Amino acid sequence: MLTFLHIAGGVALILFGIRFLRKGLDRLFGQRLPGMLQRVASNRWRAAGAGLVASLAAPSSTAMTLLAVQTVRAGHLPARRVVPLMLGADIGITVMVVLIALRLESMAPVLALAGVLLFQFTRHRTLRGVGQVALAVAFVFMGVATIAGAAGSLQPGGDVAEVIAVFVRHPWLLAGFAALMAVALQSSTAAIALAIGLGAADLGPGVDPLQLAVPIVIGANVGVALTLTGFGWADRATRRLGLTNLVAKGATAALALALLPLLMRGLAALTPSLNAQIAVTHTGFNVAMAALFLPWTDALYALVRRVVPDQPEAAADPAAPRFIFSDHVTGASVALGQSRQEIVRLSSIVRTMLDDAWRALMHRDEAGAQRVQQRDDDVDLLHHRIKRYLTALSPEDDDGFSTEAVMQQLAYLNQLETIGDTIDRGVADLAIKRARGGVWFTDAGWDELDGFYKHVAENLLIAETAFNTHDPVLARRLIDHKRQLNERERELRRRHFERLRAGVELSHESSALHLDLLTHLKAINSCVAHVAYAILDTMPDGPVPQRRATDRATEDAYPADGSAAPAT
Repeated sequence: MLTFLHIAGGVALILFGIRFLRKGLDRLFGQRLPGMLQRVASNRWRAAGAGLVASLAAPSSTAMTLLAVQTVRAGHLPARRVVPLMLGADIGITVMVVLIALRLESMAPVLALAGVLLFQFTRHRTLRGVGQVALAVAFVFMGVATIAGAAGSLQPGGDVAEVIAVFVRHPWLLAGFAALMAVALQSSTAAIALAIGLGAADLGPGVDPLQLAVPIVIGANVGVALTLTGFGWADRATRRLGLTNLVAKGATAALALALLPLLMRGLAALTPSLNAQIAVTHTGFNVAMAALFLPWTDALYALVRRVVPDQPEAAADPAAPRFIFSDHVTGASVALGQSRQEIVRLSSIVRTMLDDAWRALMHRDEAGAQRVQQRDDDVDLLHHRIKRYLTALSPEDDDGFSTEAVMQQLAYLNQLETIGDTIDRGVADLAIKRARGGVWFTDAGWDELDGFYKHVAENLLIAETAFNTHDPVLARRLIDHKRQLNERERELRRRHFERLRAGVELSHESSALHLDLLTHLKAINSCVAHVAYAILDTMPDGPVPQRRATDRATEDAYPADGSAAPAT
């Protein structure tokens, strides 16, 4: 029993080390990898090369799995192009197993010392990331050493040895068990490291350690594909990606198991070291898979697409998050990248609400305005879910956690929720009143309102893009537009009052709606502009002080929560 607990403890150390490794790599690369991959993966060969380089930089199967799903869902790359990227990434991921196979356990204390010095006593993000990676590798080495030490105490004929002997006689069963273990642990490296550690044990004359290790390596690779399929199952495109990768790995695994005796003889002739044999098996498996399937990725993806065709599905819940994976994210930068995508999606919904509400106003469509008001409930619910996700982030280990970045996202999120309420209880409500009351605007009055709405809608799009790209140029443009629209709104009110004084009858009938629409559109525009101030305040030189003072001095009487907008 104590031996089993020691082995389990070694596995726990490896798991923690791999999780810590993902967090350190996230500190080093943050949200840059998806954009880098998008720029270089123009064809299948370059995509495979990009995946290889990315996985060498971030040798974690779970990290690459999440990256693949996020890349497809965010629209950075189509699933068809991510298939060769994953084939290349599978080769790069093997670098961690190669390091473990070199049995550098004696270096673990040195790595731990260097990691603590860099992670604990420096403040530079990159240096802390390097220190975190060094600590993570040290933990993995310590875990392998712990398993090897515990396995060395196993007695031939003991209970654990008997169970292992049963598995060795059934390599397909052993591979299946290893695949399930890789899924449960969310790490193929942990499963293979366990095989390396158990290889140190004397399990009796009937058990060849190589017979134990090779099926585990094969099964662990299939487990990575199962994990990718599970993560991406909810979305049709990522489901195809996972199934395509699973078909490639499953076929390679079946071929390897069918040729297992020949494969083991070749490994034994290549090197007598079990650790080297495991490393060669792991790397060779993924190299062989890439060689077999990389030329045919498009055809393979097309085959899977026939199994998972484009067909109408039940309408998805519009308030359900599509980009945040709260159960699988281990790095603050990745979490903030996912929440940013979800907020951009919410912004798109709000922009569509404004367009539809204005269309209902234009055509006196009461039913259309009511549908807009119903969608505000979805906006409120999605806002609540994103807010709960963001507020659950923790500055644990200072893992790339930025209170400022979280506050910026929360601020824009709240502005969007306020805009949704203004559209619901303001613009859409006025559209219903116009439809029921048969109110008409003068041609000049409607043209002025419609032009003002188009400028506000443009600013909504600029704000969304500025938030997503953190572009100071767009932020300054947004502030300039806000000032211009404030002046334009005052000019439009003046013109409206001039028409009233001139005795234009339609202007008297539509006056309340006309002025209320200007009020609500101006309130929306005021909410939109806040994202610009948040961006410019984070710039190294900040906004020009005089400009900042002038901009904020011209803030109208409509605060960020829109509370000053008059009821209608």
